[in-house]
Amino acid sequence: MRPHVTKSSLVIGFSLAVLARPASAEDRCVLRGEATMAPAVGIFDAPTEGTELGHFTGVKTPLAVLSFADGPTGRSLVETAGFRIKGYVRARDIPAYTTRAVPLFGAHLSIGEGRRVVVIGSAPGRLRVEKTSTSPVSGVFQGWAPCEGVALSQHEPPGWAPPGGARGYLAKRPRLDLFDQPKGDIVVSVVRAADGPGIPFWGGDTSDGFVHVEHHGDFVIDAWVRVRDLLPLRPGETSDQLAPSPVPSIVPKRELQGRAKVVRTTAAVQVRAAATEGAVAIGSIDAGVDVVVIDVVAGWASVMPSTLAFAPSGAAQFWVHARDLGV
Repeated sequence: MRPHVTKSSLVIGFSLAVLARPASAEDRCVLRGEATMAPAVGIFDAPTEGTELGHFTGVKTPLAVLSFADGPTGRSLVETAGFRIKGYVRARDIPAYTTRAVPLFGAHLSIGEGRRVVVIGSAPGRLRVEKTSTSPVSGVFQGWAPCEGVALSQHEPPGWAPPGGARGYLAKRPRLDLFDQPKGDIVVSVVRAADGPGIPFWGGDTSDGFVHVEHHGDFVIDAWVRVRDLLPLRPGETSDQLAPSPVPSIVPKRELQGRAKVVRTTAAVQVRAAATEGAVAIGSIDAGVDVVVIDVVAGWASVMPSTLAFAPSGAAQFWVHARDLGV
C-alpha cells in the first residue's frame, strides 16, 4: 500500500512534535545573585547522601542555582562564582525571595512580594515555591512563579495603605472562608494562628451580609468575607502585627596566620579534594581572583576564597597546584 499523507496530518504531526519537545536550556530557570547563606549550610557532592565538600559561613556570596530539588528537603545544584565550588545544597537552606506577588488562588490569595520562600520544584519557565506561615495566617502554601519572579537577594516589600474610609476588622473564627463575591463560591479557607489577636483586614464595600476586605503581609488577601465572621474595630483602632527583629548575620574576620597569604590567580586553576593528581576536581578558580593560601605541601597549595564566604568541612581542604599560583 502506498502511504497517504495529507496536509492536515502533517500539521498534526508537527504540533505533537512541538508539544513533545524537551525543555531546552533557554526554558530552564537559573537563579543568579548574591545570597546570604546561613552559617554551616553544607555543599555536598551528590543530590542525596554523599560527602560534604564545604560549608558556607554566613557571608554574602555570588551564587547560581542551576537546578532545583523536588521538594523542600531535597538538594538543589548550586555553584559559587569566582572561586567556583559546584555541589548540592538542601533547598530550604537556599534563600529565595519573591520579586512579585505569587498567585495561589487567583487574585484572592497570593504570596506577597519580597517574601522569603523555598523553591521546591521547577518547570520550563517557572518555579514552584512554598511559603510556610505561622502568624497571623497559619499554614503551608504553594504556587508557581515565573523565573524572574524569584531572586536570591531580598528587597523591601512594597508598602500598602488602606483606602480612605476603610474600616478595620479582625478574623474571630479559627477558620475563615474567603468568597469570590457576596453569596458566591468559597475560594479557599484560611486558618487563623492560635496565638495573637487575629488576622487584620481592611474593608469598605458591604453587600448581603458580606464585606469586601484586604490583608497585606506575607500573604495578600483580596476577597469577600461574611460580616458575622469578623470583629469590627472601633474607628481609628488598628491591630498592628509586630514583625520579628532581623537577625544580623555574623561576618567572620579574615585573619591570616602562619604562612597564610593572599594571592591573585593569573589563569583558571582546578580545585581538587585532595593533594594528588588522581583526586576528583570539585571546582575551579577563575583568573584574577584573590585566594588565601593556607599552606603549601609537596607542590600543592591549600586555599580558601579571600572572602571566607565558604570553607572546607571537617578535615577536608581545597587543593590546587602551587605552581599555578606562583607559590
